[in-house]
Amino acid sequence: MMPVAASDQELQRAIGEAELLLAYASANGIELTEPVLTTIVEAGTWRPLELPPTVEEKTRFWIAFRALARAVHPVSPASIEATMARQGRRGFLAGPLDRLLGPRLTTHAERSIYRFSLMSFAVLVLLLAVQMYWVIGSRLEAQSAQLISQAEQLGEQGARLRKAGGAESDAELLQLEADGAQLDLELGIRVEALDRWNGIWRGLLPGIGQAEPAADGASPFTTLRKARLEASLAKECIELYLLPLLYGLLGSCLHVLRALASSIETRTHVVSRLYQVRIYTGGLSGLVIGWFGIASDGSATLVSLTPFALAFLAGYSVELLFAFMDRLVSAFSGRSDGSRSNPTTPAS
Repeated sequence: MMPVAASDQELQRAIGEAELLLAYASANGIELTEPVLTTIVEAGTWRPLELPPTVEEKTRFWIAFRALARAVHPVSPASIEATMARQGRRGFLAGPLDRLLGPRLTTHAERSIYRFSLMSFAVLVLLLAVQMYWVIGSRLEAQSAQLISQAEQLGEQGARLRKAGGAESDAELLQLEADGAQLDLELGIRVEALDRWNGIWRGLLPGIGQAEPAADGASPFTTLRKARLEASLAKECIELYLLPLLYGLLGSCLHVLRALASSIETRTHVVSRLYQVRIYTGGLSGLVIGWFGIASDGSATLVSLTPFALAFLAGYSVELLFAFMDRLVSAFSGRSDGSRSNPTTPAS
């Protein structure tokens, strides 16, 4: 049985919440019956509880409180407190910021909007930086592959001409040497560009990518092939892991901002860590969606989307990933159930 002191404290808290809901209902024109209004107003005169109310009075209050809560649903005392009650800055930076910028009163909803907006901006900036870095690496790798192919073709042509001999072959060899010199110049430019591109991820991952000094006398062709191999591996890691994760985070940030705006407008926002959990699950969903790909029976719209777009959608709506995983599990479980079923037993 609940102690008397704890029961009185719970009743006083409920009376305060009822008066808060009653003020909200009156301000927004929500119709309430007269008995509900009378009971809530009378309950306000019980505080402090010098003379405890009778059982009948408590019963009428809780019935009236229930009717009031139904009338204003989905608004609750917690949501009104989160969207309307203003408090000072909190945290270890509250004191320095108050002294530097002056005191500032904000609601929890306003702080949530500011915090997740800042997080969304940071994710967007990081995504753009990684995307541009990845695009530059992809272009350099593609151009390097084309130059390497041209160098191999020139080498094969030179070998055939040297084998054939003759004055005409000598003239063509001279032209090939001139083309080769120009190609070596282009190869040298690509080598320098790829080395700078590789130097960025080497600097971010010390101990993993150690730049080795080029061997004396190494041709630009050999150096470029080595730099292109390193760039292709780094570009693949970015494409498979980092970019899907960032796109998933961006999608989840957009979802959270939309949910926050809607809940604040309808006064249903409450203090909760579920928004942070939604950010984390969105990022993980964007990362995981690339591992599974699209099922063979997926819709044409999903099949036509890029992996990054799918990661963004998975971050915005994790139900997309869950639906795909459910279909995948049901496909395997269906086969398994079918293999264990008795073929002579008709299906129900």
